[in-house]
Amino acid sequence: MLIRGVLTAAAAAVAAMALLMVVTALGWDAAVFSGQQTAAESRPTGGAASAGDAGSEATAAATTQAAPTLTPAPPPTDPPGEARLTRTPPTATATSRPRPTATRRPHQSDAVAITHNSAYDGAPAWSPDGRRIAFDSYRDGDMNIYVMNADGSDVVQLTNSPSEDTFPAWSPDGHRIAFHSYRDGAREIYVMNVDGSNVVQLTNNGGDFPAWSPDGRRIAFGVNGIYVMNADGSGVIQLTNSIADGIPAWSPDGRRIAFRSFRDYDINIYVMNADGSDVVQLTNSPGWSYFPAWSPDGRRIAFQSSRDGDYNIYVMNADGSDVVQLTNNGGEWPAWSPDGSRIAFISNRDGDWEIYVMNADGSDVVQLTNNSNSGYPAWSPDGRRIAFTSDRDGDFDIYVMDAPP
Repeated sequence: MLIRGVLTAAAAAVAAMALLMVVTALGWDAAVFSGQQTAAESRPTGGAASAGDAGSEATAAATTQAAPTLTPAPPPTDPPGEARLTRTPPTATATSRPRPTATRRPHQSDAVAITHNSAYDGAPAWSPDGRRIAFDSYRDGDMNIYVMNADGSDVVQLTNSPSEDTFPAWSPDGHRIAFHSYRDGAREIYVMNVDGSNVVQLTNNGGDFPAWSPDGRRIAFGVNGIYVMNADGSGVIQLTNSIADGIPAWSPDGRRIAFRSFRDYDINIYVMNADGSDVVQLTNSPGWSYFPAWSPDGRRIAFQSSRDGDYNIYVMNADGSDVVQLTNNGGEWPAWSPDGSRIAFISNRDGDWEIYVMNADGSDVVQLTNNSNSGYPAWSPDGRRIAFTSDRDGDFDIYVMDAPP
C-alpha cells in the first residue's frame, strides 16, 4: 500500500498514480489526522498552461454564492454508528481462483492523449452523455477543475481558486458538477453549472468526495461520518456518527449506500439503507478492504483488499456473501463496465502501474497499457472507451483508448 505525499514534478515518476488512487479510495478525513491535509489532495507542483491550451481555457465566471445555513436534521430513530449495527456479517470465505495469463497489448496504439500540458492533469470524469470529460489540473499553478470535449478540444477552466478544487462529479442529468475545495480554509463541498457559473457552497462543517444519488436529488458525503443532503445543500441528515466512516457509494437503485470504515481497526466495507438504517458489515477480514464499487445491476460489489498480504480485487454479493478473489497478482481501483460484464483495474504486477481489464468473473485478463505509470481508469457511458491518466510522455496527461472488444 502506497501513501501519497506531496510530490514534486521531478519525484512523481513512480508513485503518483497509485498513491493518489489508494488514498482517494480511503478518503482519510483531516479531522482524523489532526488537521493534516488529506494525502489524496496533495498533487505535484504544476506549471503554466501550454500554449496549445491557453487560448481555449477562458475562465468561466464562477462567483461563489453564500452557503446556506446547514443545520443537520435529527438522525433516524435508531442511534447512528456502531449502535445500529444490528446484523453481523455473513460467514463468507474468499475463494481464490487461478489468474488467467494476462495478454499484453504491446504498443497501445489506440491510446490518444487529449491533454498536452507540463502540469498534472488527472481524475477524468465522463459526462453522462459521453460527450465531455471533466478533470482537475495544476496547469494554472493551483488545482482547479476544467472540462473539455471527449476528443480534447474546447478546454474550459471552470474554477479559478488559489486553493484545491478537486475530484469533479457530474450530476446524473449532466447539468451540474459537484466537487470539494479548500477555498474557505476547510474542505467543503460545492456545486456549479457545467459552464462554471453559479458556484454554491453546500456544506459549512466539512465534507468530501460528494456522491450523487442516481436520481440526482441528493448528495452523500463523508465528514466524521456519512451524511446525505438535498442537491441544493438543504436537509442534511447524519447517517453514521463514526469518524472512521467515509467514501459513500450509492447502489444503482438509490436505496442503499456502501461505505468503508475502520471502526473495528481493520478497514472493512459496510452497507446501509439510504436513510441510515440497517447497517450491515459486509467484510470481516484482517487488513484493509475498501473502495466498494456496485455492479450496474446492484447485485454485486467489487472491492480491493489486502487480506492475503497483497492488494487484490474481490467481488461479493450485495449482502456480503459469496466472496470471490478475482486477481492473484495485484489489483486496485476496480471499475465496472457500464454493462457489468467487465472490470477495469490498475496493478503494478509488472513493475509499473498499468491498466488492465478482465471479465467480471476474473477470467480473460488483458493488459491495456504498457507505458510507465497509468491510472484513474474511467469507462465512457457506452462502454466503448476508457479515459485514464498517464505520464508516458513525461507529463501526467489524460488519454482515451478504445476498450477491448
